[in-house]
Amino acid sequence: MGYSVSSLTDQNPEAEKTEPGRIEFNFPLLTVRTKIFSGVFDKLGSLRASRLTSWVALAIVPVVAAIGMYMLCRSLFELLWNPAAGEAVSQLGPAAYLLLPGINPFLPIVYGWLAIVCAIVVHEGAHGIIARNRGLKVKSSGLLFFLVIPIGAFVDVDEEQLEKAKHRDSLRVMAAGVAGNIVVALVCLLAVLLIVNGLTPVVNGVYVSEVTEGMPAQEAGLLPSDVFVSIDNVPIASLEELAAVLENKSAGDLVHVTVARGTDWEERFSTSVTLTESTEEDKEGKAVMGVLVGDLVTEERLTFYRTLTPEKLFLYMFPPSLYPGLVPFSDFLVPFYTSVLGAQWHVYANTFFWLWFVNFNVALFNALPIYPLDGGRMFNITLKSVFGRRVSEKTITRITAFVTVAIIWLFVMIILIPFIL
Repeated sequence: MGYSVSSLTDQNPEAEKTEPGRIEFNFPLLTVRTKIFSGVFDKLGSLRASRLTSWVALAIVPVVAAIGMYMLCRSLFELLWNPAAGEAVSQLGPAAYLLLPGINPFLPIVYGWLAIVCAIVVHEGAHGIIARNRGLKVKSSGLLFFLVIPIGAFVDVDEEQLEKAKHRDSLRVMAAGVAGNIVVALVCLLAVLLIVNGLTPVVNGVYVSEVTEGMPAQEAGLLPSDVFVSIDNVPIASLEELAAVLENKSAGDLVHVTVARGTDWEERFSTSVTLTESTEEDKEGKAVMGVLVGDLVTEERLTFYRTLTPEKLFLYMFPPSLYPGLVPFSDFLVPFYTSVLGAQWHVYANTFFWLWFVNFNVALFNALPIYPLDGGRMFNITLKSVFGRRVSEKTITRITAFVTVAIIWLFVMIILIPFIL
């Protein structure tokens, strides 16, 4: 995600001779250019904080790049040595690798596009601000649309000035986008954790996920989403307690069951269930009522998710749509919690989550030493700065190309291995 991606013509010297039009339409992409944000870049770029921030950005990018390389290598290792991981990835399908809402089945369209547009605006805007801080010209900026849907933004920094600038200035401009995404990502992650920290379980216990047709539970009126309150007046709060109550029961025994149901599970429903003998091999001879159940452990889920530790960084990257049993604001778990933020708390949580998720991934990808991404260009300039007097520019270009190809092959292997092994 470079800062000079306004159109392909920007890379063409012939096209540089003529000023690009304010509106360009190359089906299905619509590019709208403007200089209206120039004043914003000038004002923010003139702040002393921008100069300090640009130095901080330089320190952030190598760390983010290292995290990205670690995640890539770890993914490859898992796929090679853990067959179950490869099988799970293959079931998701190749579309799961794409950060495109509507194509990636786990990336929601509304939250996804909102997060992507925000990430690109932050990334490109940061380039523009630091460019002006370093005295570089921003020729134009604007928005990129897919037909009428906004899908990105761009800041067109003067490429000639960027090439002629001091290495440290060029590096600071390039680092700004990644750093901007990281700052937004961490702020949004903190917001997610604050929202989750304020949640209160509505109900806890044993949840009925399925009622078997024709079995005693269905005939007695039990329904999916019921939560066991008691059996024979013995409170039920876990699968262990449910198993203990039924352990000494036999087929034909009548048990009195009370469940919670309705909005916020405030309604209590009591009924009698005649147990029957299980037909499953592993439960042969046991008395059952014909329900599929699971532990809600709503309080435990909250405690686990909101306890922030460094090793949980990967946990916080689990999309609620892919891991509904782990994420408290997934569609599955939302009904089991309430918040002081009101009934729409999960909308806020999901918005901040996807802003964190997309901004972090955009930063990771752009920080990698892949030319012509920001990380690749920074890698190339760093080589010139350190070895420029001892190594020819041709050799530096070859090293940059080799590293770029190596990382691209790493991506290719990670994508293909689940489908060929």
